[in-house]
Amino acid sequence: MRKEAFVAGALALGLLGLAGCGGGSSPTTADGKTAMTWAMWVGGTEDQNGWQKVADEVSAKLGDVKITLQGSTFSDYFTKMSTQLSSNTAPCLVAVQSLRTAQLKDGMLPLDDLVKQDGMDLGAFDQSMIKGLSADGKLYALPYDVGPLMMFYNKDKFAAAGVSEPKAGWTADEFVATAKKITASSGKPAFATPIWDLSVESQVLAYNGGRVTQEDGSLDAANSTFADGLQWVADLTGREKIAPQLPGSDSSFASNQFLSGTTAMSIDGPWSLIDTKSKAKFKVGVTTLPAGPGGGKTFSAGSGWGISKQCPTPDKAFAALKEMTGDKVLSELGAAGRALPARTADQKVWIDNAGIPGVEEALKAASANAVPMPSNTNSDQLGTLFSQYLPKALNGQQSAASVMKDVAAQLPH
Repeated sequence: MRKEAFVAGALALGLLGLAGCGGGSSPTTADGKTAMTWAMWVGGTEDQNGWQKVADEVSAKLGDVKITLQGSTFSDYFTKMSTQLSSNTAPCLVAVQSLRTAQLKDGMLPLDDLVKQDGMDLGAFDQSMIKGLSADGKLYALPYDVGPLMMFYNKDKFAAAGVSEPKAGWTADEFVATAKKITASSGKPAFATPIWDLSVESQVLAYNGGRVTQEDGSLDAANSTFADGLQWVADLTGREKIAPQLPGSDSSFASNQFLSGTTAMSIDGPWSLIDTKSKAKFKVGVTTLPAGPGGGKTFSAGSGWGISKQCPTPDKAFAALKEMTGDKVLSELGAAGRALPARTADQKVWIDNAGIPGVEEALKAASANAVPMPSNTNSDQLGTLFSQYLPKALNGQQSAASVMKDVAAQLPH
């Protein structure tokens, strides 16, 4: 689940799914291979090239299949894919984010029988992602990445302010005190609050355990504990003066502020760490989210690839999924920083390539306190509502409780 997916620009790679990629007979290439389209969110040229490499490698490995990558920005992907799955125009191979499994499941082929027939060992994958990519007791995608939400930080800004780097398990009070010192030292807010659904829900969960997405997958947007935690987040701007006002509903604002060196801390997932390190003009560190009273946990999420129900060649599509989520491909994705592999045996490759002191310990600490974020059929709508309404709370225009009541009123009851 690559960060560019969440901050994707307007790269135009064509609409998802070409004519002839949906139901009916299987299309073939000029040399007689089975033509198969793979729908994936893509955030830029680097993303496109990385996923195209996977498509080419898997096509070469299988021999009788030609996989064509079709990209869309993350912000458009799930709306388009929901439409395609319901109108019998979806491609064979479909990318699925764990938060949105329930949204897509009705048009997806359950993989349980294919897994059983193949004898695949699902125990090789991080089990939170097997759970996250399942709905109603059925598995709809094989996972390729996983990750708990964590705190990235700018080591140079910490050193300049004369404050110690945060250790795994640090508290919300320590976070605020540290951020105040860095803000005073640099003259700029130390932390930009994210409005991306997974980030803000993880930040609140770590602070006081409040959650909108309940363990059973139901949504409780008016949950009072979550509203209390969100108010603490909002107070980082208005009361504590350690976070800037948000310019609008741009979900990339917080990460861009961090990458530019303006802020000193940012909430993100392991899928972004190596890429962030390569682009940042400062030394990057990573630790757990600050824990408040009643908190301490973080959400874990990830993504995978499944098969649409209208795919005319599910056996060949499953063979492609096996290769796409096999050791070779996931090790390569880990080495490139494109994903923290969902196959646990391949995660050391990602850790080694991160090359950041303490990253393994921080990841283990975060993972030990991570819980999978369940999906809901309205998860995508919730994410959109967060981006629209949360700036009102974070900028002090409305209380967190009032904003969350407005969000709840927009969701189906």
